[in-house]
Amino acid sequence: MKYNEIDLNEKLFGDDFIVYDWKEDTDKIIIYVKATSHDDVCPVCGAPTYTLHNTYHRVIQTYPIRGKKTCLDVITYKYNCTNIECDRKVIMQNLPFVTSYQRRTDELNCLILAVSMFVSNEGASKVLGLLGVTISNDSIKRVLDKIVIEDHYDVEQVGIDDVAIRKGQTYATAVYDMEEHHLIALLDGRDKETVTKWLESHKKIKIATRDRASAYASAINEILPECIQIANRFHLLQNLIDRMKEIFKEEIPEMIFIKDGKIMDEMPKKEAVLKIAPSSDELNKLNYDNSEPVDESGNIIDFDKSCTDKNDKSHQRHAESHKKTLIRDIQRR
Repeated sequence: MKYNEIDLNEKLFGDDFIVYDWKEDTDKIIIYVKATSHDDVCPVCGAPTYTLHNTYHRVIQTYPIRGKKTCLDVITYKYNCTNIECDRKVIMQNLPFVTSYQRRTDELNCLILAVSMFVSNEGASKVLGLLGVTISNDSIKRVLDKIVIEDHYDVEQVGIDDVAIRKGQTYATAVYDMEEHHLIALLDGRDKETVTKWLESHKKIKIATRDRASAYASAINEILPECIQIANRFHLLQNLIDRMKEIFKEEIPEMIFIKDGKIMDEMPKKEAVLKIAPSSDELNKLNYDNSEPVDESGNIIDFDKSCTDKNDKSHQRHAESHKKTLIRDIQRR
């Protein structure tokens, strides 16, 4: 079988960049990258330029390789705009794999966002650290703050649910495009007025999937009376369980009395228990053996009593207390 050689350089960075060196330490990998072309276009006037202003090294963290922190050391070019009428004098080279002024590639930021969606910023920082990504809690927060949510005014199917910004204190309303499967709005609060204001600019909605909050249902009924409202399965089951609990509280008594394996309609009457006096004949009927213990051959077992002085006052007090306890136990029977 004939194998074809694959140019990983092209797969990773495209035709405009090449990898010219590689350095690996015990905990870090550095990939050296540079552009193949030496020209650019002014983003303001559109004039092409070949005049090099200067070069500098831009270090960018990317996806980890073999569990090690991996960085791109990119030789980046600056050009002079040749259009004398243009206000832009120096042009920064555009790198397709990273946004301006970022220290991480766009793909790595996507990984950071994906992990931070399921755990806290502190937890995400620790998990990413195990994968080979160095990032602090505050840096994760800054990445999250840069998320831009694009609203779709022509959306026809939406999902509406509340999310906790700070559980028990601050809540928001998340609106999803059910056809494209992504977030289109994050509203402050979860009250009727907040949802009503958003729905007023989205009159094309035909189907809305929501939770059981009455505020959402009321807002949809007011602004979009023809809209079909769908309660998701989780909240349907939750409603069913809550209703069953209410029925159980109404129909089943708090206390159930069982006697002889049968449920009684009312609490049973207390029955008097005969107390046996220590000197009564009933006490003599009890079957107990107070003789000295013997072994298999019939010999009396002699226990070592050298540690016990029966004339000791402490021993006598203990024996008297033990005797009184036995008498009380017998009386309770």
